[in-house]
Amino acid sequence: DLHSFPTRRSSDLPYSVLLYLLVSTLMLSTGCASTPVANFEELDDIASLTTEFSGDSERALAEAESKHDAALNAEMAFYAPFHMAQAEQMLTNARGLELNGLQQESLKASAHVIMLLNRATENKSKVQQTLKPLLKQKQVLETLNSPIILPDQFERQITKIKELIKNIESSDKPLATDTIMSILEDLQQLELDTLLTTHWLPAKNTLEKARNENAEKFAPKSFMKAANSVDQAKTFIRNNINDREAIKREGLQALRTAQHALYIAHDAELLVDLTNQTAETVVLGIEDLLAKISLALNIENVKHMALTDQANAIAQAAETQRSRLIAPLQARIIQLEKQLELLMSDKSEDVKLMSD
Repeated sequence: DLHSFPTRRSSDLPYSVLLYLLVSTLMLSTGCASTPVANFEELDDIASLTTEFSGDSERALAEAESKHDAALNAEMAFYAPFHMAQAEQMLTNARGLELNGLQQESLKASAHVIMLLNRATENKSKVQQTLKPLLKQKQVLETLNSPIILPDQFERQITKIKELIKNIESSDKPLATDTIMSILEDLQQLELDTLLTTHWLPAKNTLEKARNENAEKFAPKSFMKAANSVDQAKTFIRNNINDREAIKREGLQALRTAQHALYIAHDAELLVDLTNQTAETVVLGIEDLLAKISLALNIENVKHMALTDQANAIAQAAETQRSRLIAPLQARIIQLEKQLELLMSDKSEDVKLMSD
């Protein structure tokens, strides 16, 4: 219906402007077969912008360049790929025309760029409104480093979102709610997969390594404890997907338990076929480790004791040193707290006197 178009008709445009616009539109639509063709409203906007610059092609080109840079920073290539592709092609044309001294044609090309970028901005707003839950979930995944941790899976989901954006840009037909919800479910599953990969998979892999190195045989209790911890961590992550700190703690605990099983199995295997001579070597090695701790804590030699007693003596001496070091610090903290309380009281009195 021609009456639905803006009041300015295409026949009102100067012939040179109309010819340029038609040629530019044909060129762009030919270069991108799936790109929407400019309508009369867009032609009208280009003509208006051309008039606003009053023949100043350099100013028009500078404005087009500035808006293009802003569009790149605003991720417009993601939110309006068709319009951005057209704008970049037209901006290249505008630069070439300006260099060749064709100011009028350059001016029109720059106006065309600005119009396309304005349309891109409008499409971004529409995308942000229509795909709000998907874009929010995309940010969640980016915060979790999904593009790095699971790049292929992340890219597959982003491709789906990009297809929806292209549909929004090229058609006024509303998107099916089921389509959006299906992609949202996939994005949420990717969130869970990312959390499991980050916080559970290291523990699971360590447990598998322990299994392959016969931890079930040489350290059955430690291995069973680790297996239970790994299973519990996976269940916890699935059931508490939004509690990031707790997920981190559970995953780390499972990893440490699996590592413990692995290294206990290593050490236990060494003890299985000990001879009298090698058994003594192992015991002396443990004693040397305890001696290093004693030396670091400046504790007297306790080698005359049994290994268990040595360990207990070292632990008791370390606790005594800890208490001796902490006591003056605690006293100093109490002293500083009293000084602070006194200063705050004096300040309150000063404020009260000033108010009186």
